[in-house]
Amino acid sequence: MKRVILTIAILLGLGSLLLLLTALKLSDITTARQPEAEIHYENKVIVLVYHDVQEPDAAGMPRLLTVTPQQFDAHLKALQDHSYQVISMEDYVRFARQGKAVPPNAVVLTFDDGYESFYTRAYPILQKHGVPASNFVIGAPTDKRDPRKGQYLTWNQMRELVQAGHGIYSHTYDSHRMVDTAPKGPQQPSLTHPAYLAQSKRTESAEEFRKRILSDLTFMNERLRTELGDRSKLLAFPYGAYNKETLQAAEEAGIELLFTIREGINTASDRLVHRIDAGEPYITADTLIATIRKYHKNE
Repeated sequence: MKRVILTIAILLGLGSLLLLLTALKLSDITTARQPEAEIHYENKVIVLVYHDVQEPDAAGMPRLLTVTPQQFDAHLKALQDHSYQVISMEDYVRFARQGKAVPPNAVVLTFDDGYESFYTRAYPILQKHGVPASNFVIGAPTDKRDPRKGQYLTWNQMRELVQAGHGIYSHTYDSHRMVDTAPKGPQQPSLTHPAYLAQSKRTESAEEFRKRILSDLTFMNERLRTELGDRSKLLAFPYGAYNKETLQAAEEAGIELLFTIREGINTASDRLVHRIDAGEPYITADTLIATIRKYHKNE
């Protein structure tokens, strides 16, 4: 009887040892499948810029300044697969203005112009991946709602986007346009050049120009506050154009950060924010990752 009990005990011990070894082996497999995320850069932020999310046209040709929904989805998956961490615009503002920490490999997603496709096409994809984005919107097309000039976000859509954690900021109220600078041109960006006043047959004075652009920036800040509540005052330059007069007006309007279309990676000291173009039909997911890597490969 004692021999039987001893045999059973030995068998139970061997079984326990086998289970332990199996568990350790499974643990090794799990560890192998979940490597630590690679750190590409720290205490810096890459900002991407898109414009529109559209399918190709009726002839199957891609549209300029657009990505397809499938392409945008692939971009977000590639960012995740390569350990980039998408943060909100307000997190980025706290980093740039207050020195708050951001995670390694931080990325901010931005859109320009306030097209309705941000709500109808980009928003569901952003929700699918659980990441935030921000749109720099133009006030006048939203207020005037002229279908001939394209489909733009409504204030109700923007309110829903803000409630879901996305950001809405200024792309000017009505300065995303070109103006005549002389009787027969040339045309230049409204935010950077005095306009030719045809009725008066003269060009704006320096003071008139300053007041016009300051009024535009200030009014857009107020429209955003009225419709969407208090938020950081940010501006993306139309056409990426700015000069010393623009910078002075932005400072007077209380704008905290200014978003350019110059490519690069951002530190906490950058007030003129670099943005990498991600929003063209030729930019595949692989192309996007290769482009981003150019700006942190030596980090």
